Amino acid sequence: MEFPIRVALARAVPVLPRGPGWFYEPKFDGHRMVLRRTEDSVVLYARSGRIVTSHWTDLATAGTHALAPGTVLDGEAVIWKDEKLDFSAVQSRAASTLSRARTPAAQYPASYVVWDRHAARSARGTLRPRLVEES
Repeated sequence: MEFPIRVALARAVPVLPRGPGWFYEPKFDGHRMVLRRTEDSVVLYARSGRIVTSHWTDLATAGTHALAPGTVLDGEAVIWKDEKLDFSAVQSRAASTLSRARTPAAQYPASYVVWDRHAARSARGTLRPRLVEES
């Protein structure tokens, strides 16, 4: 699998489709991110393909301890603040300098919502190919 990978993105439609074969996922106020567990560590990619691991070291540390090498997840980094999701906290951390990103990470650790698990040997890279329409 080549990195960074393309993630399936939602698109606006005037009416939600109905019928068999349609699945829906909630929208969270976060940043779309691919988490790749290597032999030694975790690498986090923004949906643009830019490496953003240094801004999300709390997620990288958790992934290093919780995931087996070779795991690739497609998800969204979110921050809970005062018992609700806080998009401005996510934006602030993503836009901060590397040295300043550590302070908000200590105060408000990020959570990672997983949308998909990618298979390294799959041609498309996704385990839910019939559920995702490539854009």
